[in-house]
Amino acid sequence: MQQIYPFMEAADVIVFGTPVYWYGPSAKMKLLIDRLRPYVEAKRLRGKRVVVSPSAEGPVACDPLLEMFRRMFLYLKMEFAGKVLVKAYDKGEIGENKKELKKAFALGASL
Repeated sequence: MQQIYPFMEAADVIVFGTPVYWYGPSAKMKLLIDRLRPYVEAKRLRGKRVVVSPSAEGPVACDPLLEMFRRMFLYLKMEFAGKVLVKAYDKGEIGENKKELKKAFALGASL
């Protein structure tokens, strides 16, 4: 984590991308989220724009995960800038979805 913190602090936008497991983040993403606790008092992530990009059986399955992220961003005073919610199970599957890739590109360009 000590290697990641400086990159997060220097970033204009942070993208949280994780598969959805049982309507929550992967264990590695949850560990990263838990390790952001020092930033509550330090306020060094305040104002950072964030994008959430989970994938699973589709956008409806992402609702609990999005709510968790929304609350985390409020707590850390980060700015929610958008989301990319796609249906994908296998590696590389998202690359075949031209419509969703176009949406993701447009979101990136808007930041």
